[in-house]
Amino acid sequence: MKKLLFVLPIFFLAVSSCTKNYLNTKPSDQLSDATFWQTDADALAGITAIYYQMQHNYQIYAFMPETDGITPNGWIWSGYKNGYAAIAEGNLLPTTATPVSDKWGQLYNGIYKANLAMAKIPGITMDATLKARLLAEAGFLRALFYYDLVDYYGGVPLVKEILQLGAPLPGRNTKEEVLAYVVSECDLAAKNLPVTYGASDIGRATQGAALTLKARAYLLNNQFQETADAAKQVMDLGQYQLYTDYAGMFTNVAAENNKEVIFDVQYAAPGLGEGSPLDGLMGPLSSYGKGWDQIFATQDLVDAYEMKSGLPITDPASGYDPANPYDNRDPRMDYTIVRPGATWRNIPYNSIQIGTSASSYTGYLPRKHVLTVDGFNWGDSPLNFIVFRYADVLLMYAEAKNEVSGPDATVYDAINQVRARAGVGMPAIAAGQTQDGMRQLIRHERRIEMAFEGTYYSDIRRWGIAKQLMDGKVIRNITGQQLDVWHFTDALYLWPIPQSERDLNSKLTQNNGYN
Repeated sequence: MKKLLFVLPIFFLAVSSCTKNYLNTKPSDQLSDATFWQTDADALAGITAIYYQMQHNYQIYAFMPETDGITPNGWIWSGYKNGYAAIAEGNLLPTTATPVSDKWGQLYNGIYKANLAMAKIPGITMDATLKARLLAEAGFLRALFYYDLVDYYGGVPLVKEILQLGAPLPGRNTKEEVLAYVVSECDLAAKNLPVTYGASDIGRATQGAALTLKARAYLLNNQFQETADAAKQVMDLGQYQLYTDYAGMFTNVAAENNKEVIFDVQYAAPGLGEGSPLDGLMGPLSSYGKGWDQIFATQDLVDAYEMKSGLPITDPASGYDPANPYDNRDPRMDYTIVRPGATWRNIPYNSIQIGTSASSYTGYLPRKHVLTVDGFNWGDSPLNFIVFRYADVLLMYAEAKNEVSGPDATVYDAINQVRARAGVGMPAIAAGQTQDGMRQLIRHERRIEMAFEGTYYSDIRRWGIAKQLMDGKVIRNITGQQLDVWHFTDALYLWPIPQSERDLNSKLTQNNGYN
């Protein structure tokens, strides 16, 4: 299927390196208002610049799956010395550039571009319907960036218009205020966004994307009835369904933009400078002589996959055989993880070099986000990154509805739809669950269904169980050798506000637990 390739003028690409405060950052080589923001083509280019912020600023979305490496799902090779490994080891500081300052800066750069577009497009003489749609796209993207800021930093400054250089800088709004703003922006956007686009515009924000973000914002704030209502709006659109090829959805270009995808980051390759870096960050590339493996699946995640019977491997009735530990398991295990006895690109993955970057430190590797064909280099993969998909909506609905009224028939139906997906075929959840029992089943299902998609790190923090799961946890490889010990403090439920920003803005208070 044809991709939407966001091509934008060069003046939107550069950001002044001398301007460190991202709340009023302005692209240093942007054309002046006298020569730009005059035509509908200018308006389209301005919106394209906001999408581009997602494509080529890795800390926003391209590295999202790496956050599974700071959950029980994965382990990040600490020799890589990136900020994510530091988080797992309990060493996150306000001065950490990657990812603390990078994510903050890149999200606020996106907000600046959205604010600029929303200030300038109303003054352009152009088709009214197109103008309303473009403003809705900008509003949705701005809301998405604010949602991500709240997820990682808590309350942040809410900047709704262009800040002039030298103007007083704002302090932090509360988490609740920012999320309420996200919801209101989603409501406004949904009124003017189409349910679908033609082939030439696939990849742009839709009504379904705005409603899904609305559901996520409510869920992050523990507003469960509102979450269920927003998720049901998406379900009632009748536009989305579970895709029949779970593995291919993340590894096959031909499967992109399928009926399960609600919103994704579009990439095009090869050789266009528009490719995703995930092909070189995630899966088994270096095992076969190419790529940077930075994240490895854990034994803990492998053990979490149920038997095909629907029972955990710890249940004596499950049929689990320690001598053949990968037989008769939930098919999503082999769709998500490369493990001993499996193949990748028709190459057997049997001889695992434990303890070296040439293969796998843990003995396992992720499959998701890595092409099933070779020939693409770092930053040149054409695979899109899925931000929202329909399975997430179903599981959000199940979680929220269960919190409101317990496990009624709609809760069972939503989670069982995900489990019964063609090609997965896991048995339905047994009837008679208590509310807490269903809560644990839904949390497990989210972990399994969405492993290495960058959601589990957010989930375990909003559930308040990250410290329980991670503090003092010993990470071992497949042979039982200790690799690492994780540390998680209460402070790590949020990232620190970047110290570089606080040095420039005295109104920015720091999150608890950081100096």
